[in-house]
Amino acid sequence: MHLQFRQHRHFLWRCSRMNVHVLADLNDACKQFVRRQPDGRVCHLQAWAHAAASAAKLKSYYLVARDAGGIKGVLPLIHARSRLFGNFMVSQAFSDHGGILSDSPQARDALFDRAVEIATDKKCDSIEFRNVIPLPYDLHTRKGKMVMYLPLDSDPEKIWKAFNCKVRNQVRKAEKSGIVVSQGGTDQLTEFYSVYAKRMRQLGTPVFPSKLLKNLMDTLPENSRLFLARLNNQTIGGALTFCFNGYAEIPFASTLVEYNRLCPNNLLYWSIIKHYCLQDANFFDFGRCSVDGPTHRFKKQWGPEPVDLHYQYWTRPGYELSLLSPDNPKFRKKIELWKKLPLWATRIAGPIISRKLP
Repeated sequence: MHLQFRQHRHFLWRCSRMNVHVLADLNDACKQFVRRQPDGRVCHLQAWAHAAASAAKLKSYYLVARDAGGIKGVLPLIHARSRLFGNFMVSQAFSDHGGILSDSPQARDALFDRAVEIATDKKCDSIEFRNVIPLPYDLHTRKGKMVMYLPLDSDPEKIWKAFNCKVRNQVRKAEKSGIVVSQGGTDQLTEFYSVYAKRMRQLGTPVFPSKLLKNLMDTLPENSRLFLARLNNQTIGGALTFCFNGYAEIPFASTLVEYNRLCPNNLLYWSIIKHYCLQDANFFDFGRCSVDGPTHRFKKQWGPEPVDLHYQYWTRPGYELSLLSPDNPKFRKKIELWKKLPLWATRIAGPIISRKLP
C-alpha cells in the first residue's frame, strides 16, 4: 500500500473519530451488528473465529470499529505461520467468505489500516481478504472462483418442481437404492469425519482437524446441523452445514466415491435444501468452486445464481505473492504424492498441515 495513500486514509480515520480495537471476549453487540448487515455471514461472527483459532492452535484478532454511535464494522483475522507456508493472515479462516464487514467507508478504511498495522508488527508477508464485494484498494486479486446461491422458498415443493428432470431422477435413484439421510449431533461427528478424511485423501488435500468441526458445532449449536447419508446402516456421506442471517451454507461435505453410481450426493443436497426451506432460510450457498471445474458442473445443475468471489491480498513491500492453492503448479507433485499415502498417515499428518492452511 502506497505510503501517501495510507497517510491520507489515516487522516480521514482520525477526523471521523473512528476507534478500532481487538476484541477478546465474546460480545453480543458484535453478533447483532453482523446480523444487521445484509452481507453478514456466520464466518463474520466472533464465535467462528474463536472456535477455529482454538481448534487449529492459531492466533485470532477480532477487530471492531466504533465511533460515538456504536459499532460500525468488524474484521475477523487469523494469523498462521509456518516454515512451509510462510507468515500470513486470513479473513476468514476455514471459510469461503470473510473480509471487512462495515456500514461506512470510514469504518472500512480504519479496519483495513489496523489490519495492516498488526500484520506489519507480526512481520506477515500477506493478508488474504475473502471478499464477495471487492475492497476499493490497490490489491492483488485472485480470480476464477465463485459461489453459487439458490434462492429458497418456505414450500420445498416449489423448489423441487423447479429442478430439471436429471436432478430429480438422481434424487429418486438414491432413494430407491435405500439411501437414507438423517440429522445427527456431535456424537455422530466421527462417522462423518471418517468419510470426510477418506475423501480429502483421494483429492490430495490434507484433512482439517476433527476438533475444528466439533468446536464449530459446540460453539454455534443453533446455527449448525450435521447430515448423514446411510446405506444399510453404513455411513457413506455427510455434511456439516451452517445457517445465519438467511444464508444456509455447506462448508464441509463428502460422500464415498465408490457409491457415486447411486447418487448419494444428490439426495444429501436435496435433504439439506428441503430442511432449510422449512427453516425459512432465504438462500442455500453451494460453496466455493472453480469456474468450469467438476464441482461447478455438479452445482450448476441445481439452478443456482453464480456470484464471483474476489480474494484480495495485501502484501508487505518487496514480497512476491505465491498463492497457497491446489491450482498452484508447484503443489501438483505434492498433491499426487498425498493421494498415494495410507489413509491412517493422512489422518495423522493432515490436521497438522491443514491447520496452517486456514
